[in-house]
Amino acid sequence: MPQKVYKTLLMRTPEDARVQLDDLARRGAPGEFEAGQRLRAVAAELVRRGLEVSVVDYRDGSQELEVVLPQARQLGPVMVDRDGRGQGCQLSWEEWVDIGDDAGVRRAADLVNAVLRTIADPAR
Repeated sequence: MPQKVYKTLLMRTPEDARVQLDDLARRGAPGEFEAGQRLRAVAAELVRRGLEVSVVDYRDGSQELEVVLPQARQLGPVMVDRDGRGQGCQLSWEEWVDIGDDAGVRRAADLVNAVLRTIADPAR
């Protein structure tokens, strides 16, 4: 049976988004409100940075974030999910790169390099 999904676009100000997030979270399963607190903080910070954030609610009570750069929707979303305790999150992103020529090969290498070096930077 396909899982029913509800998607809610968050308001554009962090304060309004936080209120909206809390309201959505209160509808979830017991214990989910507390466990989702840090994910809601991530969502509000993403909104503060000008990204478009939607909350995706699943029938099983779980939530994840779908984040897009409004000026470049063609890039697709980055998905943000949390662990059961709410202390860690998983970022998922897919990007197809045309590697049919040398410029494409360099672009693919540049993207991988930038992501890994950003993650590895202890100053972040």
